[in-house]
Amino acid sequence: MMLLSIGDQVEPGAYELHSRFNRVVNFTRGQELIALVDEDIGPGPLNIVLRGLSSQERRVSSALLRVSSNAVAFDNRRFSFSEGNYYHSDFRPHNWDRRRFRRNLVFFGKLLVATAPAHSLAFLLNNRRIGSFRAGFERAFVIRISQGVHQVFHDDLLGGIEILKGCGVGLTPSGDDFVAGLLIGVNMLQKLHHRNFQNIIDAVLQTAVGENLFSNAFLTLAGRGLLFGRMKDLIEALAYEGKNSIRAATRKLLAVGASSGADLGTGFYLTVLRGNRMMARWAEAVRTGGGECRPCHIGVQTPGKRWAQERDGWSTRTLMCERGAA
Repeated sequence: MMLLSIGDQVEPGAYELHSRFNRVVNFTRGQELIALVDEDIGPGPLNIVLRGLSSQERRVSSALLRVSSNAVAFDNRRFSFSEGNYYHSDFRPHNWDRRRFRRNLVFFGKLLVATAPAHSLAFLLNNRRIGSFRAGFERAFVIRISQGVHQVFHDDLLGGIEILKGCGVGLTPSGDDFVAGLLIGVNMLQKLHHRNFQNIIDAVLQTAVGENLFSNAFLTLAGRGLLFGRMKDLIEALAYEGKNSIRAATRKLLAVGASSGADLGTGFYLTVLRGNRMMARWAEAVRTGGGECRPCHIGVQTPGKRWAQERDGWSTRTLMCERGAA
């Protein structure tokens, strides 16, 4: 095995073995989480990327992983690293074109509708996708997610976050992934427009963090605008590249988990689509307490009702907003 990169949020110390998954071995120190991952998983703020891990992950027997300022050690093996091995997880926009970004964002939304996994939250963008949810639990899931997202963007930001919190199944439930995408979107908007939305981020995080170690780690990173490689690649493609790059970055993001990448992308997309007008409403709602805000006609698709209207070339079956995008 060879160390390829180490995340910029991996702190020196001793970490205990927590769990193993396909191409991933997780270690913890209290509530801190770091992971050994194969290069196919890629870099992240808490990832230590090892080439060849996929063939040896089951052989990682050490109950302890030690990180120093220049090495990672486990199983009597030591992997040195230097400053050049650090993965930098923040996004720093420069010379971005607002019109290009809007066009790219619209294209990303269409890719989500067309290519996201069947049981992802992309049904929020197009009602036709709801047909994939057939069982009783699945239908209840669709209704609860729809209610939560509708509240987030219409009536009660923090009440909607509370509904989404922990909603779904899997290592990180879909509702948590959506909220992480929302937080990444808020962070991106404040960087792109040189604004301060920290009060929104803090309020959402305080509501969203629960008992799930993995969700908590991802939510906290999202709240700080720290991105894993596939999400950072997508954002950079949206800001600076064209359709081919966005298509490739979206394909890689959608390959994360059963639906985690798509759920994260949906939360990010809907938030950035709202732009600064929604941020202003959320900031005022958080400032005055309770999280309530005046409705914004965003057109989130829900079973039984559509809030949509023709605008800017969008189909009436697709989520729309009569407000401007980022």
